[in-house]
Amino acid sequence: MIHLSREIADYVLQGCSVRTEAAVMDRFGISYNTLRKIERGEPIRASVAQRLLARIEDERVA
Repeated sequence: MIHLSREIADYVLQGCSVRTEAAVMDRFGISYNTLRKIERGEPIRASVAQRLLARIEDERVA
């Protein structure tokens, strides 16, 4: 389990103007439940964190 940095958590939370399962999955590749964990500052699975960080990196490069 991994705690995301506050910077990454803020980026994800600010990037989800529409908080539906489909919107969160399309944008970040995570479930709505994972988004809620991030919002509460709880740890998420390492594999999910890796996928999320890869998506964020792809957005920042593009």
